[in-house]
Amino acid sequence: MTALSSLHIARRTTLRLAFLLAVLGLRPDATARASARDPSAPRLVRVALSTSLTAQALAQAGIDVIEAHPGRFAMVLEWPGDDARLARLGAPREVIDEDPGVTAARRAHEDLPRRESARGKIIQSAARPDGITRVETLPPFGSGSLAGYWTLEEVKMKLDDLVASDTHDVVADKIDTLGYSVQGRPIWGLRIARSMPAPDSRPTVYYGALTHAREPGGMQALLYFVDDILSKYGTDPTATYLLDHRILYIVPVVNPDGYKINEDYYFSTGGVAFGYHRKNARDTNGNGMVDIGSDGIDINRNYGFQWGLNDVGSSPNPADETYRGPAPFSEPETQVQRDVVAALRPTCGISFHTYGDLMIHPWGYTPQATPDSLRFYEWDDEITLGNGYHSGQGVRVLYEVNGEFTDWCYGEATLKPRMFAWTPELGGPSDGFWAFASRIQPIAAENLRACYWVASLAGPVVRVERSTLAEGALHRGGIAHLTLRARNKGLAPTPGPELSATLVSLSTGGHVIQAVGGAPAIGSFQSVDQPYSRCFTISADDTVTLGRRLRFQVNFSDVDGFFSRDTVEFYCGTPTVLLADDAESGMGNWTTGNNQWGNQTGDPYRPGSFFSDSPSGLYPSNSNRSLTTASSFNLTTGVRAYLDFLARWEFEGDYDCGVVEGNLSGNTWTPAPGRATTPGNTGAQPPGQPVFEGAGRMWRPERVDLPERRQRQLRRLPHRLRAHRHLQSRESAGAGRGGRASHELDARAVGALAESRAGRRAARVLAPARDDPAAGCARRLRPPREDARGRRVRRGSLPGLVGSPRRAGPARGPGALSAATRRRRRLGDPPLAGAVAR
Repeated sequence: MTALSSLHIARRTTLRLAFLLAVLGLRPDATARASARDPSAPRLVRVALSTSLTAQALAQAGIDVIEAHPGRFAMVLEWPGDDARLARLGAPREVIDEDPGVTAARRAHEDLPRRESARGKIIQSAARPDGITRVETLPPFGSGSLAGYWTLEEVKMKLDDLVASDTHDVVADKIDTLGYSVQGRPIWGLRIARSMPAPDSRPTVYYGALTHAREPGGMQALLYFVDDILSKYGTDPTATYLLDHRILYIVPVVNPDGYKINEDYYFSTGGVAFGYHRKNARDTNGNGMVDIGSDGIDINRNYGFQWGLNDVGSSPNPADETYRGPAPFSEPETQVQRDVVAALRPTCGISFHTYGDLMIHPWGYTPQATPDSLRFYEWDDEITLGNGYHSGQGVRVLYEVNGEFTDWCYGEATLKPRMFAWTPELGGPSDGFWAFASRIQPIAAENLRACYWVASLAGPVVRVERSTLAEGALHRGGIAHLTLRARNKGLAPTPGPELSATLVSLSTGGHVIQAVGGAPAIGSFQSVDQPYSRCFTISADDTVTLGRRLRFQVNFSDVDGFFSRDTVEFYCGTPTVLLADDAESGMGNWTTGNNQWGNQTGDPYRPGSFFSDSPSGLYPSNSNRSLTTASSFNLTTGVRAYLDFLARWEFEGDYDCGVVEGNLSGNTWTPAPGRATTPGNTGAQPPGQPVFEGAGRMWRPERVDLPERRQRQLRRLPHRLRAHRHLQSRESAGAGRGGRASHELDARAVGALAESRAGRRAARVLAPARDDPAAGCARRLRPPREDARGRRVRRGSLPGLVGSPRRAGPARGPGALSAATRRRRRLGDPPLAGAVAR
């Protein structure tokens, strides 16, 4: 302890020296700092995991686990003294980086010159403790003084600017000081909502960040969302509705002392190294100073719910990174959060963290599902649509925790009502805690959907569950009558006596004749059908290309100001059904590659069969499993072909994936984009190609366009599962990834000579979410299929689906995009001509 203390005395001397040099207009010798490693800084180490050595065991031993891939490896920050702990565990380890703080800072500085310079904003700050109001310059977003991140002082400038720049009366008149940290720094809060007289009964939504001091990306993402929603007020109906009908409350820096420690460390080195302090600034060893990496209390283990339940989810050792403190709510920072949540009584909330490409909901202390697990899973699928984040309970997708904030929000019901809360872990392994400046905005942008969704679900939020054309199809030059089945996915019923719906065409050539419809009011998590007497009427120009996608926007509203919107789409023309398979007739229409795919049954809530890549258990390591149609399709007379199916999946985040591909007269497989695909980037994912990744917890209808090639034949249509080279397992739950399941597969073409009169599919039925995503099943009732002469035809099956994990992909380099930061995008309107699912 004496030697360790002397190191921190030396560091404190360095801090003072840096301050004196700054006063003199000089800069510390960065070259000297880079050449001499700080002996108190951590090393980045890769530890091989096994059935006997898990990430949970590492955390329980006090190791700073920052990334966990169950059954494969964990990345840890090895602080001074940890090498002996790892040796006692018999942990096979490899040093990846002797000084990750230096490496991250170097990457950041290499990235900065590539960014376009932008002028800062001149603002007038609120009065400081000395009573003086100052004119200051706030750097633009992503250009903060801390290698792109805003410093603590700049965060205060940003909050001052939000107050001063408010022209719509939607930002509070002043910043709240909620309390003070261990070292006496203020903890700020700000109310974002249209001003209303008291009493104000609107639901409140809480957003917090920088609980852990080395995770500034969450603070940036939070303020990015605030800028986005404020900029759209009065022009975008969703943003306007939320600011009029919700109270958003933000706490951008929960742990100001810890962040200031890392900030000072960075500047004391001349910007050569980032700090990795995680906890608050409590002097737990009583030596009169804050020892980075050992002193402090983990704020996110200090909340009262299940505090100290065991020594697995938190540590009793003051030197450990997950030290929970001497008692629940022992720290002023957690007391502030407790008091503000108890006072505001939020309905929902987000606590931002980094990193991992994860979207975590309670529980974290046990693998047992919450009473609202089905709601959480349905919300998870909406929140992560487009960014590929792996969602689920913390104990299942990461590791066990106790005394954690979102568990307390949801589990504590005496001080306040139950609060539905999430912990997004922003950014992927290539980003780390200190993603370089050009990644700050993309990481923030990929989480905008989560911020808006959590704000929406605090009240009613309506989505289209099913759309039905009475005529079965929309023909060019013709009209069709459209009815909807709407679902309220919010926590409150729609407020008025009935729901009004307005339809708007988003595509040239598509028109709305009867634009106003309606439906009864909808309760929370209820669905209603639009009466046919109040249906929409739409039409398509006779010049519309056969097979073209026509999109329409549905705006839901009522007399009390409620607003929600969704989109529906149709292909112009009546499709020919090339293949239909409901998985009830075995595997006769398929080739499976060593019989890896198969039929699975046994869901207790919805009997029936579905296709699964792992019907007998977990998919193994290094898997490449495919389900391929046994026959080919002649598309020479068609203009667009597509595949409809129900699916649910769970893959290891940032590594494994599922893919749908098509093969056009050869051996080249073309990946096909779908509604829930994201561009692959890492591990077994084909770079830049559309993949299903992360988790789709609930059965959902998917559609992929098949490759478009005139005068050619679609030879096969496969689903593939691609996995990395190691067994996937959930150590805390004792269960593994279930891969992918598909059900009710339809392949259709528009523009073929023979056209059927088959109608659209009926609504999906969602099976309860289960540990294995292939353990549930959904069935749909559909009208009998008829040929062009009105004769019934036998339901066949889909030729050529494949599913498979790929072998170990290349390691992610520093410049690689994380799976999480890839925003959802459609990869072009033209259809593809063949299909596979990986």
